[in-house]
Amino acid sequence: MRSPSGYTAVPNDRMSPRRALWWAFGLNFGFMLVELAGGLLTGSMALVSDAGHMLTDTGAIGLALFASWLAARPNDPQRTYGYLRAEILGALANGVALILLCGYILVEAYQRAGHPQQIPGGPVLVIATVGLIINLGSALIMHRGRKTNLNLEGAYLHMISDALGSVGAMVAGGVILLTGWTPVDTLVSILIAVLILRGGWKLLMKAIDILMEGTPSEIDYHQIQEALKSREHIIDLHDLHIWSISSGVLALSAHLQLTDECVQSGHWSDCLRETQDYLRQEWGIEHTTLQTEPPHFQRTR
Repeated sequence: MRSPSGYTAVPNDRMSPRRALWWAFGLNFGFMLVELAGGLLTGSMALVSDAGHMLTDTGAIGLALFASWLAARPNDPQRTYGYLRAEILGALANGVALILLCGYILVEAYQRAGHPQQIPGGPVLVIATVGLIINLGSALIMHRGRKTNLNLEGAYLHMISDALGSVGAMVAGGVILLTGWTPVDTLVSILIAVLILRGGWKLLMKAIDILMEGTPSEIDYHQIQEALKSREHIIDLHDLHIWSISSGVLALSAHLQLTDECVQSGHWSDCLRETQDYLRQEWGIEHTTLQTEPPHFQRTR
C-alpha cells in the first residue's frame, strides 16, 4: 500500500512492534545518559562500562527502528533493492564504535589497576539496580511481538543478555559498600568490556559478511545445491549464488540446466515456478533469479 507521497504505508500489524521499539529505545537511551553521568561523577568505571553496554542496547533497538522505517520505502531505478543496505552500514558503524569503546574502557582499567580510587558503593549499586530494571522492563515491552518480528526478537534477546552488565555493576557496588574493596570495580568493568567486545565483534563481522555478499550463516550452500540438483527435470546447475540483501532478506540466483523433454514440452515454466516455491517455502528465500537452459546449452565466458 502506497501513501500519496509515494512511500509504502506501514500495515497495522507492524505498528505495534514499532511502538514497542520506540518505548524501549527511549528508556535505554535516557538511562544510558544517567548511568554515564553517574559513572563520571562517582568515578566508577563499572558504571561507565555498563553505560557502554546499554549503548549496545540503544544501538540494536535503533537499528531495528531504522530497518522498519527503511522497509516502508519503495525501490527506485537508482536503488533497485531499496534502502535496506543502509541498515548494514549502520551496523558496521555501530560495531566499529563499540570496539573503540571497549578499547577506552580497557585502557582506563589498566591505568587504574595500580592507582585505586575511592568509589561510593551506594550510588553505584542504586544506579546499576535501576539499569537492570530498565533492561528487564524493555524486554517485557518487546516480549509480546518478538515471535512475529525478527528485528524485535533480536532486540529482545539483546535486552536479556545485557541485563548481565547491570548485574555486574550491582555486584561491584555491593562489594564496595560492604567491604570497601574498590578494585572490584575495575575487574567488573573489564568483564563488561569483554561482553561488549564480543557483541560488537560479531556485529561487525556479520555486517562485513553481508556487504561482501557472503553466503548467510544460516544457509547450507551445498545442501541447497544438492537439493536443487535432485529435483525432477533439473540435470545440473551452475553459477549458484546465495547472499543477503539485508539482515533476514535472502536472495539467490542460479542457472538451471533442464532435461530436453522439459524444455521441448514447455514444462520449463512450471519447473521454474515450482523451484521458486520450493526455495521460498523450505529455505525462506523470497528473492530468486533463475535462468533455465536446455541440456546442451553452451555458455560464453
